Amino acid sequence: HTHRKLGLAPTRILHHISESCYHSTMKVIYAALLLAKAVPSILASAAQVENGATNTVSLRGKDENRRIDSAKIISHPLLPHREVLNRRRLELNFDESWMPEEEEGSRRNLGEGPRHQQLGALYQGYGTHYVDLWVGKPIPQRQTVIVDTGSSVTAFPCSNCHNCGESYHTDGYFAIGESETYRVTDCGSSSCTMGYCTPPTEGYSHKVCSIRMSYAEGSSWSAIEATDVVYAGGMHDGAVSPDEEENVDVEDNFGDSPRDAYGFGFDLKFGCQYSITGLFISQLADGIMGMEVSSNSFWKQMYSAGAIDEKKFSLCFGRQPTASREGTEAGAMTLGGTDERLHQTPMLYAANVHSSGFYTVYVKAIYLRSNGGESALPDSSEQIAENIGASASALNYGNIIVDSGTTDTYLPRSLYEMFASLWKKMTGMSYTNNAVELSHDELLSLPTVLFQLEAHSESIDEDLDPKKTPGLAGLVDPEHPNDLIIAVPASHYMEYDPKTGKYTSRIYLSESSGGVLGANTMMGHDILFDDENSRIGFAESLCDYMSIIEEAAAPTRI
Repeated sequence: HTHRKLGLAPTRILHHISESCYHSTMKVIYAALLLAKAVPSILASAAQVENGATNTVSLRGKDENRRIDSAKIISHPLLPHREVLNRRRLELNFDESWMPEEEEGSRRNLGEGPRHQQLGALYQGYGTHYVDLWVGKPIPQRQTVIVDTGSSVTAFPCSNCHNCGESYHTDGYFAIGESETYRVTDCGSSSCTMGYCTPPTEGYSHKVCSIRMSYAEGSSWSAIEATDVVYAGGMHDGAVSPDEEENVDVEDNFGDSPRDAYGFGFDLKFGCQYSITGLFISQLADGIMGMEVSSNSFWKQMYSAGAIDEKKFSLCFGRQPTASREGTEAGAMTLGGTDERLHQTPMLYAANVHSSGFYTVYVKAIYLRSNGGESALPDSSEQIAENIGASASALNYGNIIVDSGTTDTYLPRSLYEMFASLWKKMTGMSYTNNAVELSHDELLSLPTVLFQLEAHSESIDEDLDPKKTPGLAGLVDPEHPNDLIIAVPASHYMEYDPKTGKYTSRIYLSESSGGVLGANTMMGHDILFDDENSRIGFAESLCDYMSIIEEAAAPTRI
């Protein structure tokens, strides 16, 4: 499943400064004005465009009347929300019959939101998404890491790494000499948890734990196992200090502000890289955050340290047309649970069929739906879903995993003829992974790919109507109405190359066995990886972190 792993393909690097700078700048200024109006104590620094480079704007200032309590939540940024959400609901003919009724004049009290979890911003990388990681004391250093549910180790280049992509990455190497809390695992006195014990190397007087990883496309890295204090998220362009967390109101949702991130810090064992090769050099993010089911994964270490209370996390991937070193907000990550404020539809649960390692789903069927559509529910009578006709055994031979670190989606090659035949019937064109020219209307009219996933039997909500609830299979499979339907529209699987003006399908039917539902399938959903209950939850979403910040800053209506 390592094809185009981590979204590192050099051809995906997009630097379209002029238009993206303008829109990014205006978006951030707009958000800043809203926040400044609602909370005078929050200041916004405006984006500036100098010499063809975009300077990212982030929230500044100290939140007043807040102090740390035991609650564990945090959020990180996305796009402007309410008007976009309303517009998309109209486009989708959005059916809100599944939603609970709300009393007239009432407003959601943010104090009733999720607690004991941290919500933070994701940023657009070259094909997939990364998060800020702040490492060390007394002054935490930023390292950006790709969020990868297909691996277990967190690693990034350290100061003894040579030719390790500093000119490509968002940050310089982690300066181990500047952190008072950095320490290397001495395998003479303790056991290695991530690698194997080796004799002393240059710069070390004791045996060390060495870690080495390699990938099918030729990339690799080597590291020393080390430990330091870390926290994820927070302010994008500066570390949060403990002083900024004083006077937090007990009744407040601790974690709604990026400045609460420091309170979720813990001691992390990670790979301090001293050598990297291949695409790890040219990727945008500095390193990688391992998130599979493993005792070494970031979320599991965070749970074991008591920084979060539940063994679960969620990823919500938005999509931006470009990525910059300054940071392009494109989603949210919730550590310790999921945040319903991101959800447009109810969260529905698929079974995670493996208890360790990769997150694995059981695919019942694959459909193509004519005339597109963004949601799992069709929004017109002209959108008709047809099963490609593959058996469940053929679909799941070798297992299908959900992997945020793989850019694209890969399916068994045994499905190709069935998939391509139905594609040609619907479009009149042959299915290809070669670049093609499409108008915007032609793109939107391409089939939406629907994946039917086996439901987690203990999480079925009998009160939901399978034919009206987005994400349930009642319309396509009446015999299994509570199975999940995951929609992948053409806007997610067709990748645009502005240099050629052409689109390329990034669903590949090429695997001898098994498959990967990669980042392009995950987009447009908040996906909960729930190890405690052996399930994976899916809710359709705009993945708009900024809307939560705006709502948190807005005065409550009485």
